[in-house]
Amino acid sequence: MKAGIFDLDGTLVDSMWLWESLADNYLLSIGIEPPKDLGEALKELTLKEAAYYMKERFNIENTPYEINQDMGNLLADYYANRLQLKPYVLEILEEFKNEDITMVIATATDEHLVEAVLNSHGIRSYFEFIQTCNNIGLSKGQPEFFQIIIDRLKLDPKEIWVFEDALHCMVSAKKIGLKIVAVKDKSSLSDLEKIKKISDIYIENFSQLEVEKLWKNY
Repeated sequence: MKAGIFDLDGTLVDSMWLWESLADNYLLSIGIEPPKDLGEALKELTLKEAAYYMKERFNIENTPYEINQDMGNLLADYYANRLQLKPYVLEILEEFKNEDITMVIATATDEHLVEAVLNSHGIRSYFEFIQTCNNIGLSKGQPEFFQIIIDRLKLDPKEIWVFEDALHCMVSAKKIGLKIVAVKDKSSLSDLEKIKKISDIYIENFSQLEVEKLWKNY
């Protein structure tokens, strides 16, 4: 192993609950009762895509830009001040650093939010770069998203491990030969059996990660 690609939300940071309730809370704030299927409909969308979806579906007067701004302001406060790291994240980052493993962030979350939460916990310096969906115009469900990271790292996929909680991201990473450490998160429990099947290693938290297996490329 020479590099690790880390998802942010649900993997390093306990934040999926915020995303799952964000659209509901926004709709309630403008007098619209959120439907039960909203979370599933928005599950794989970026914040900008979600704003367009909500504008269209609920015929909201505000523009998609304004919807995006309103939800973004709420997110910014949480990412800068309130969100917590998942258990044993700091310890595993330090261990990887000591082994000279290059670490990068791969996320659908906007970069300013990523920077905010990493800086709030003092861990920004562990990561070589941050790649977001908005920065390159691709979703994490597209293998090309991960191929760009591989190209930037200038490594063979066999030398890289992906740390991820979402099934659709694991599927696309696997398509180009990347190995997966699946990290348990409440938001992905409905896909648990599929996640266990597709991943090379499954952990409930980072204290269970046997890093020696990674050094040996499993």
